Amino acid sequence: MISRTTLSTTVRNFLADLNGNNRLLDQAQRQVSTGKRISTPADDAIGITTSLRLRSDRASNAAWQSNIQDSLTWLSTTDTALANALDVVQRARELTIQGSNGALSQTGRGVIADEVDQLAKQMVEVGNATLGGRYLFGGTKTQTPPFTSTGTYQGNTGNLTREVDLASTTAVNVTGDRLVGPGGSTPNIFTALTTLATDLRNNNTAGVQGALATLDAHMTNLNALRGEVGGKTNKLEMTLDRHSATDLASLDQISQVEDADMALAITQLQSRETVYRATLGVGGRVLPPSLIDFLK
Repeated sequence: MISRTTLSTTVRNFLADLNGNNRLLDQAQRQVSTGKRISTPADDAIGITTSLRLRSDRASNAAWQSNIQDSLTWLSTTDTALANALDVVQRARELTIQGSNGALSQTGRGVIADEVDQLAKQMVEVGNATLGGRYLFGGTKTQTPPFTSTGTYQGNTGNLTREVDLASTTAVNVTGDRLVGPGGSTPNIFTALTTLATDLRNNNTAGVQGALATLDAHMTNLNALRGEVGGKTNKLEMTLDRHSATDLASLDQISQVEDADMALAITQLQSRETVYRATLGVGGRVLPPSLIDFLK
């Protein structure tokens, strides 16, 4: 069977070729102007899927890094508060040694007792330390002062946890019950300071001397808490470094998937411009003349 090429077929084929070349030219122009190989899912369905997954990973990474930064700030502030508490106990120990001196007068012990009372108030301030309006040592009750003016603990023993990696959380807080003492038979720091002040005023030298062991236990406890905070800080800093490295690797992968090879893109643009112009030239010669061509 002999096929016939009609005028409408010629025009239709020409317009289809022209539109196709125009799409290719537009794609090449977009790659050169944006520097991106992929602008729409139609450009590369597999590539866009990979890119979206990498961007989702980066978003998760950013959230973890934000949590870690917040945790590091919390831990740093907690460590400062623990150092202040340690200073209070250290000063109380120095006063205890002075007060246990048998040659000291009753008046002198009374002056030392007054300073011990001030140390107890200072310890309340340390226990009620805040960060951004949140109380550090109240457990999960971050909006309520953990300690009353007499040192009664009003917080709880709940942990403040932060998600720092996939299925990985870290408790960033030290609860107030741990701040004021190691527990067990050791009285909390407020009881210890109150008892010390009373023994000083009553001239109870044996009781004053006995306070040294209690204060030493509190110093050991506070040093252990600072070590715990330091260990968590080191771990989180290493995790943050790893997330930063992963983020850079993801950025590199996204660039490999999305970015255009500029040398190749420019070459393709020039080639497609040439083809498009040639198509227009061929069309001008192949399409039959119309009445307009003969009007003068």
